[in-house]
Amino acid sequence: MIPSLKKPALLLAVSAALLGMAAPAFAAPKISAQSIIVNPVPTNLSARVWVDRDPSGSQNPTYRVGEHITLYTSVNENAYVYLFNVNPDGSTDQILPNRISSSNYVRAGQTRAFPASGDQFTFDVSGPYGLNRVLVIASRRPLSLSQLSSYQNGENFATVKPKTSQGLAQALSIVVDPVPSPVVQPVPQTDWISDTAYYTVGY
Repeated sequence: MIPSLKKPALLLAVSAALLGMAAPAFAAPKISAQSIIVNPVPTNLSARVWVDRDPSGSQNPTYRVGEHITLYTSVNENAYVYLFNVNPDGSTDQILPNRISSSNYVRAGQTRAFPASGDQFTFDVSGPYGLNRVLVIASRRPLSLSQLSSYQNGENFATVKPKTSQGLAQALSIVVDPVPSPVVQPVPQTDWISDTAYYTVGY
């Protein structure tokens, strides 16, 4: 028997065995209808995200309900990677970090797959039908997601609090550019970058 955690667009099956454009410095992160959040400040850091049916990351392949999907990401420098699936209804699944996979620290030139070969879980496509966006944020410094997501009732995957794309974008802009305090300092804008890939859940 394979227990599962149902997600709006991805069904996570967990095996029982495991149970940029130039802009002035300090410009506000851009909220984009397509990419969710974009760093307006040039940076040498780069990140890519793609799905198994489109290694280029620039197309929009179609998956049917029940099919497996694998997500990939890579960075050109050592970085902390945060991976999300934005569903057609605007709700979001946090893929990484989670309590099952290893650390979200990815080394330069390394490609990480989710799930990776040998992982005891799969990502299975479910509803709703329509366009999904896979969003990666890479940062040279760890980000605090406490205002964005939280783990509930011992779940292995965190629940994202914002329920719309606009809410997610606004929350992410606060994550990468928080209000300075004695304990929280903004991430330098040259230290983070985002990328987005697409796929469609079809009939």
